[in-house]
Amino acid sequence: MRPEHAQADELPPVATGGLRGVSFGAIILAAGLSSRMVENKVLLPWRDGEPIVRHVAYQFLWASIGNVIVVTGRDAALVRAAVDGLNVTCVHNSDFATGEMLSSVKVGLRALPAELAGCFIQPADMPCVPVEVIAQLASAHEAGWNLAPRYDGRRGHPVLLDRAYWGAMLALPAEAKPRAVIEGARERLRLVDVADEGVLLDIDTRAAYERALQFDT
Repeated sequence: MRPEHAQADELPPVATGGLRGVSFGAIILAAGLSSRMVENKVLLPWRDGEPIVRHVAYQFLWASIGNVIVVTGRDAALVRAAVDGLNVTCVHNSDFATGEMLSSVKVGLRALPAELAGCFIQPADMPCVPVEVIAQLASAHEAGWNLAPRYDGRRGHPVLLDRAYWGAMLALPAEAKPRAVIEGARERLRLVDVADEGVLLDIDTRAAYERALQFDT
């Protein structure tokens, strides 16, 4: 696990993406317009001074998740620079200005190897999701099941999308939401109770950012 106050230039171990012989990927959605903030929220500094998107990528790498994809949109060059040196792949969503979240999910899915058992999907503006939750979801994975964390009765992020549902996600019309597949497969969606409220906390406003900086992880 990554130390709580690791140095900004300390790199995580190279992730293999393996857990008991099962391989996962991760899609970090960093293409949003940040329309409720002047700044691009994923580039704001986190507690250790790193950009938020870099911190989120770190969390997956420290959980030994390989094939980490960062989907860029607004400020693509700056986002790429923010994760420079990490074992991640940046792919650009050319429809970021007009497309919904689904367009970024599809871009990320197409960039992942087909042989993976599943992939995590997480917005890049959720830096309070801890490594332990990612590892807990990976450990709970069972073929054919999607997973999501639940805190205090509320479903959070990241979602672990089983490989069996990638085709359905890619087939959704452009105006649809990713939840159309996730909730449409409700009987195959397992909610994993977690002890960390960070799975619910995103940063949509400056006030939310300031609150998240004070959140006790």
